[in-house]
Amino acid sequence: MKDHFEYHQELFQRFDETLEAFLKQTPDHDPQSCTETLALLEQTRTAMARREDYPELGQRLLSRVVAHFPAFTPHVQRDLFWFFGGDCLHYLGDDEIEKFQRLEERYFDSDEQADYADLRAQVFGLH
Repeated sequence: MKDHFEYHQELFQRFDETLEAFLKQTPDHDPQSCTETLALLEQTRTAMARREDYPELGQRLLSRVVAHFPAFTPHVQRDLFWFFGGDCLHYLGDDEIEKFQRLEERYFDSDEQADYADLRAQVFGLH
C-alpha cells in the first residue's frame, strides 16, 4: 500500500531515470541546457529524498523540460504535473484537474489511510 508521497516518489524515480538517459543520449540539444537540466534534476532528486523543498524544484524542473525538451514531454506522467503543482498545472486540462481534485479529496477524506494508487484507479476509471 502506497501513500500519496510514496506513489509520486515512485513516479518521479522512473521519470528521473528516463530523463537522465534521454539527456545523456541527446547530442542535438545545447550541452549547457542539458547540464543545467541534469543539475536541477539532481537537486530535485535530493529534495525528494529529504522531503524538503521539492515542490518548487519539481515545478522548475518540469517547466524546464517542457520548454527545452518538448519531445520528452509526452514521457512525463500527468500525475507529476499535479503533484508539483504551481505553474505545472498549466500543462493539465480542466478535466484532468477535476479528476485530480476528486482524487485528493477522496484520499485525504478517507478515515483509514487508503492506497493512493487504488483510489487513483477508481477515480480515473481504470478499475
